[in-house]
Amino acid sequence: MTHLTPPDGFRHHLPMPVRWGDMDALGHVNNATYLTYLEQARLTYFNDLGLWDASVNQLGLIMAKVVLDYKLPLVSTDDVHVFTRTARLGGKSFDTEQVIVRRVGEQLETAAHGIITLVVFDYQANRSTAIPHAWRDKLISYEPVPIQT
Repeated sequence: MTHLTPPDGFRHHLPMPVRWGDMDALGHVNNATYLTYLEQARLTYFNDLGLWDASVNQLGLIMAKVVLDYKLPLVSTDDVHVFTRTARLGGKSFDTEQVIVRRVGEQLETAAHGIITLVVFDYQANRSTAIPHAWRDKLISYEPVPIQT
């Protein structure tokens, strides 16, 4: 396997196997499955950075908005990868930018590009809350390009 060069501005990468159940009757990855790929990559990103382990005992994340541009169909034989980065940090919410690509030789072809807005949520108080300083610091120090604030 050759080295995979991430798209500009991205560092976090997750290979994504295409499962049989991901496909529609025409043999393409179902459009809703793209969202599942993005979700899995985001959870891995948060876990790898030590931010959030998907526990809802105290603080959690709630998806507030998704903008997803589909660029090309994926099929079962594609070598699929998802790249994730934090693009914006607000007070209580932040945006992840994600790209689903397929590798063809040494080239990456974009299958979809998404911006997902997440809100930090305090499950004990049942309300949104500020992004913890520790999360903010980890995100800023991890990302290879400046994060919009």
